[in-house]
Amino acid sequence: MVRVIGLYRWLDGATFDHEYYNSKHMQLTLKLLSPRGLVRLESDRYLAAAPPIAGDIIAASNAYFPSIEAARAALTAAGGELMADVPKYTTLRPQLHFVAVTSHC
Repeated sequence: MVRVIGLYRWLDGATFDHEYYNSKHMQLTLKLLSPRGLVRLESDRYLAAAPPIAGDIIAASNAYFPSIEAARAALTAAGGELMADVPKYTTLRPQLHFVAVTSHC
C-alpha cells in the first residue's frame, strides 16, 4: 500500500479555505482518482492553540493506492486538473510525499 501525502505548510500572508478544500476539492479528488486505483482518501485540518507561523503544517491529504505505480499513473493522469483547482482554496502549494504503508493492526 502506498500513501500520497499532500502537505500544506503555512507562509505569512497566505490564505486557505478549509471548507472548500474539505468539500469541493476532496469531491473532485475522489471523482478523478477513484477510477484510477484510489483505495481511500482522507483530509486533515491541523489544530493549534495559536495562529499558524511560517512552516507550520495547516492541512494535509492522504490518498491511498495499491502500489507506487498506480499512484504515479493516477497523479500523472489527473494531476493537472487537481492542481488547477488549488488556487480556488489556497495561495499555498502542496508538497507531495510518497510513503510505503505497513499496517500493524
